[in-house]
Amino acid sequence: MIQRFIQSLKRINPLAEPLIRHFWVYLRALYFIRIAKRLRTLDSGDALKANVSHNMRSIYGANHRMNLLLFPLAIIETLDADSRILVIGPRNEFDLYSLVALGFRMKNLVGLDLISYSPHIVLGDMHRIPFDDCAFDAVVCGWTLSYSTKPQQAALEMIRVTRPGGIIAIGVEYSNLGPVEEKKLLGYQLQEFDKLEKRINSSASIKLLFDGKVDHVYFEHDAPRKISHSADGLSKNVSNVAVVFSRAPIET
Repeated sequence: MIQRFIQSLKRINPLAEPLIRHFWVYLRALYFIRIAKRLRTLDSGDALKANVSHNMRSIYGANHRMNLLLFPLAIIETLDADSRILVIGPRNEFDLYSLVALGFRMKNLVGLDLISYSPHIVLGDMHRIPFDDCAFDAVVCGWTLSYSTKPQQAALEMIRVTRPGGIIAIGVEYSNLGPVEEKKLLGYQLQEFDKLEKRINSSASIKLLFDGKVDHVYFEHDAPRKISHSADGLSKNVSNVAVVFSRAPIET
């Protein structure tokens, strides 16, 4: 009985507790940024100009809205602990360790961002993903695609690096802010409205970006309450849009 109890303790993953996970990620960020001086950034001509500075404001934070994309990955039976997963735009290590908490192995996880301090996050641009074709079993892009002025190009790159039948998970924040309201809220203008053909604000608009490559849709959340931040302040219950689908097979 004692031996079974000891074995059960070995299976406990402390990172499954969000508070512990956030504290661990925070300590690692402090070390790599303040002590090891590993913080680096990259400019992208296809991203919003204020993208990096905007996201640096929350470099130590934890964002649980990614659960909308990560939880489905944990129950899709075509993925397992050894699945190779790319997380685009994680900002810090929290999303990666959240995947570890869900049972995936860190050695198979990698982040890609214009900001990096972590050995687990490659400094790179989602419009030119620095990995081979079909390199990943799943690609997660949460709340990052809306920072692109060329989301179609980013979508094509995600398709390229995902194996046929692999999973692509996309999430964006629902917003009806215009340029005046956005500047009043943030103190600066984040979106470059003159470069946007149409705001990505629905699951249909996400699927359209991947037109012809969406096979089975596992999960779809279309911001049913349509709650947006406003010029008067941030909403605690802002709506989000998410689609998790499998990449269509390569045509022969």
